Amino acid sequence: MEGTEYTIANPGKRILAYIVDSMFMSIASIIILFLIGQGDGLSAIANYSGADIEQIIEKVLPIVQILTFIQLGIGVLYFGMFQAMSNGSTLGKKLLHIRIVCIDGSEFSIVNSIFRYLVNAITMQLCFVLANVMFFTTYKQALHDLAVKTVVVNE
Repeated sequence: MEGTEYTIANPGKRILAYIVDSMFMSIASIIILFLIGQGDGLSAIANYSGADIEQIIEKVLPIVQILTFIQLGIGVLYFGMFQAMSNGSTLGKKLLHIRIVCIDGSEFSIVNSIFRYLVNAITMQLCFVLANVMFFTTYKQALHDLAVKTVVVNE
């Protein structure tokens, strides 16, 4: 941010971009699930009645685990590598004209981007409340931004 004037992106735009990116990742995950021959497992989730714990263990849990690993892999590629190579933008961020920049003016690297994604994934899974810290910081930074010293700005 040093030497350049930026306007901090509104948290609402960030959330909407994240929703767009999450929809993209979900669609890609389902496509990959079918490509690896595990698409039929989705019916186990759709048919889950909620009453039988053995049904969860036998049918639903394995497909959820596979989807989790697929999404982690896609997330590292998409939020990690693609985002860094796209000047701090994802498809959702591009759509909303926002991007990530490093506070110190350095390049937003692939390593920073992957680490930022992993911190975000962990905070979103473990404690959604922690992910909302951006509403209370001066530069509207979430924990993953604070960890890698980035900020999301308007283009």
